[in-house]
Amino acid sequence: MSYPMNDTEQLIADAEEELPPPTRSRLIAKLRKGVHIDDAARELGVSTQRVFSAARILTTFGEQLDSTLTAERDPALPHGTVTGYNKRCRCPQCRGAVNRSL
Repeated sequence: MSYPMNDTEQLIADAEEELPPPTRSRLIAKLRKGVHIDDAARELGVSTQRVFSAARILTTFGEQLDSTLTAERDPALPHGTVTGYNKRCRCPQCRGAVNRSL
């Protein structure tokens, strides 16, 4: 007998379908080569919003994405600030600064 999925399982299944493992791997590889996340996502045919949405749901991917964005960020920018975000940094600290200012 088949049981219906609960909401969490459905969210995970949807995220896996919208951003499958090969796409996630290619995204991380592009980021490690210095491609900006907006450009990398566009090249893979997904929106940046979809990437961050999947990262919130798929925790292992989210951790990998955040660590990659942190490792590849521009050291000359003021991280953890709206200014850093406005200069296209998407590291966890700069995203957090924007979320705090909303």
